[in-house]
Amino acid sequence: MTQTLHVIPAATVTHTVAVIYGDITLTFGTTLMNLYSASTAQGLLEAFATARAAMARVPREINASATPPYEPFARTTLAIEWTRRPTYCVVPQSGPNKTGTAITHWVEVYCGPITFQIRDQRGLASTLALLSRSHKTAVAVFLDGPQHVADPTADDYPGPS
Repeated sequence: MTQTLHVIPAATVTHTVAVIYGDITLTFGTTLMNLYSASTAQGLLEAFATARAAMARVPREINASATPPYEPFARTTLAIEWTRRPTYCVVPQSGPNKTGTAITHWVEVYCGPITFQIRDQRGLASTLALLSRSHKTAVAVFLDGPQHVADPTADDYPGPS
């Protein structure tokens, strides 16, 4: 009689779960920003939403230069990896224009390693629209989304937690 060896697997996989996660990438002019959580997206939106209160003396729209400040063959790029919710501070600023004939007003948003200068109200509005879309996307795709669903641009937003 011959002995037959039957190999029985220790387990049979009948179902596999794949968890997909990643980042959201934004580009502001020459600044590339990667967001890795809904908390980060909410924090950036909160910082710029807070800047609305300081915009009273900032012009509605300023004329942008016709050509970009960099040469067409190369440009400087800054990349920021937002790995956690940023701390921020909003400060209204003013100073003489280049010719010294008038006072220019703007708002600076100090956000961790970078300072954003908001030069006109139209720029803030477009930034808020972009960050609002990014926040909604982050809430939908990141694992911490349900904890950060509150919209910082809403009137009933409770503020930072």
